[in-house]
Amino acid sequence: MKLKLLEELLDEHRLVDRVAGALFRFAEAAMEGETTPEDLADFVEFLRVFVGSYHHEREEETLFPALVDRAETPLDRGPLAAIAADHREAAGLVDDLEARGGSPEEAAEVARRLARHLWEHVDKEDSVLLPESEQRLLRHGVTRLEGRAPSDEEVAARELGERLCGRFPPLEDPEMVRGDGCVACSAYAETCHGIEMEWWNRWDHEYQSSLEEG
Repeated sequence: MKLKLLEELLDEHRLVDRVAGALFRFAEAAMEGETTPEDLADFVEFLRVFVGSYHHEREEETLFPALVDRAETPLDRGPLAAIAADHREAAGLVDDLEARGGSPEEAAEVARRLARHLWEHVDKEDSVLLPESEQRLLRHGVTRLEGRAPSDEEVAARELGERLCGRFPPLEDPEMVRGDGCVACSAYAETCHGIEMEWWNRWDHEYQSSLEEG
């Protein structure tokens, strides 16, 4: 990655991926009566402040406009619309998680759904959105892309995420199959037809063919 914002987003994904595993561990612990209301509140804080207000906000307010304004990328359909919908779904699940705090069983169910959602979201951005965004932006002359610095609250939320991974060692979901590429995305063929159909023009297809032939 040559663009600073994209490098930062990739780095943040590593933490989000780990916290998703911690959230899955939290769900198991909640079913055993081994969690506290403070544990749930800490997950909500991390997910709202670091993931929602900082990570997702920089994607939508810096990366998306650069793609639309400089790289001829549609905002109302395709990958960007699918990613924005993911962000809204994640925010709704965080609200639901907070609301279910009085019932460990219900909180555990939502925590598992949210962990799976975050894992899929990280996979689709790491394998499709971010590498494709870098290529398009660089080809359109965008060589500098930076997001805003985090606030003190956002820095504290990131540190909280690290502590959550220590408190709840990340656990994988044995029933979830993770994968790369558009075909692994739940939006594929539903609300998005993939990068090649949604983003690529004639030049993109010719460029890809030249790479494959070379």
